[in-house]
Amino acid sequence: MAERFENVDSKIEASLQTTEYSTHHAMKQVEQSLKTANQLVPKISDLELKQMSYQEELQDGLKQLKQYIIPLRSCLQATNTSSGQYIIKLGQNTKPFEVFCEQTKFGGGWTVFQHRFDGSVDFYRNWAEYRDGFGSVDGEFWLGLENIHQMTKNRPHELIVEVRDFEGNYGYARYGVFEIGSEAEGYNLKKLRTYSGTAGDAMSYNNGHKFSTFDRNNDLSSDNCAVERHGAWWYNGCTIANLNGRYLNTQNDRSAIEWRYFKSDSRGMSYSRMMIRETIK
Repeated sequence: MAERFENVDSKIEASLQTTEYSTHHAMKQVEQSLKTANQLVPKISDLELKQMSYQEELQDGLKQLKQYIIPLRSCLQATNTSSGQYIIKLGQNTKPFEVFCEQTKFGGGWTVFQHRFDGSVDFYRNWAEYRDGFGSVDGEFWLGLENIHQMTKNRPHELIVEVRDFEGNYGYARYGVFEIGSEAEGYNLKKLRTYSGTAGDAMSYNNGHKFSTFDRNNDLSSDNCAVERHGAWWYNGCTIANLNGRYLNTQNDRSAIEWRYFKSDSRGMSYSRMMIRETIK
């Protein structure tokens, strides 16, 4: 009988040892699984963030692609709030062309047609170049008189001129009405009125006058203002604004980029930008 109880005790002890080992082994597996799960959590979170980022990039890419497939009539139609390069098409029988849209300043929807900031592009150009445009819209450039004419001839536009001198002083001039004529009209500054801003009204003096380049003198001066001022503009006789002049850090050189009423002197500007926006959608 005693021997039988000993056998039972041995079996129970062996069973307990087996159970203890199995439980210990199972706990180890649970611990390892928890450790693996904890390691996977940040990786899963990282993958989720990357997926969201990829989705956002895809949406942005689709928006940009849409701009190329279905060109805008103007920057005012752009639904993207990021400033940058867009394609616009002015009419059914016109060719699309690339522009830079300013989408954050002054409420957005602005088409930039002149931009200078480092002197990397020579603005002393002939009539054909000012008519057709030059430079790159992601750098210094002139969009082209013909493009500006086509944009402003059928729909009312406003104009903003931004300037900054070499000391960092910034100002802007806003005109509620802006339009230029055709090439046959000398791309004259047909409409310019309703000034507001901080830079002073240095452009109304040019209102109504034709555009001039060194090879096509349309100004009212006895001299050639484009040559004298080393630029191209709607010269009267000659001008108090010369944003297509030479890129010079100077206090008294009339051939420099000038906006006279900004600081009531002939200092050169380090930055200028001209942009237009439709006043009706």
